[in-house]
Amino acid sequence: MPSIFIVATEPSADRLGGALMAEINRQVPGVKFMGVGGEQMAVQGLQSLFPYEDLAVMGLAEVLPAIPRIWRRLNQLAALATQAKPALIVTIDGQDFNQRLAKRLKPLGVPHVHYVAPKVWAWRQGR
Repeated sequence: MPSIFIVATEPSADRLGGALMAEINRQVPGVKFMGVGGEQMAVQGLQSLFPYEDLAVMGLAEVLPAIPRIWRRLNQLAALATQAKPALIVTIDGQDFNQRLAKRLKPLGVPHVHYVAPKVWAWRQGR
């Protein structure tokens, strides 16, 4: 059965991931999910490697002291994906963290999808 490596870094990403996983489960029963997510994704079968709150940091004052933890979590996720050899990698929102993760996983040759809902600010003129 195929496996999907999926990573959500915040509550809105968990909601998107839960809905995506529900649809995948409907179309491909038995698919295995691994990675990081919250309650919505857990309902769909994800056993999160660690709490996604470990990655949900914003602002310089919050990010700086969290850098060692974030790097440790990045290394853990890269190791899990490398060991598991999933059929697909899905990163959801969390652009800064997930972009770094995707760069580390690129040598695996596994297809990668970055999934995110459009944001109002992204549609302003000049963006």
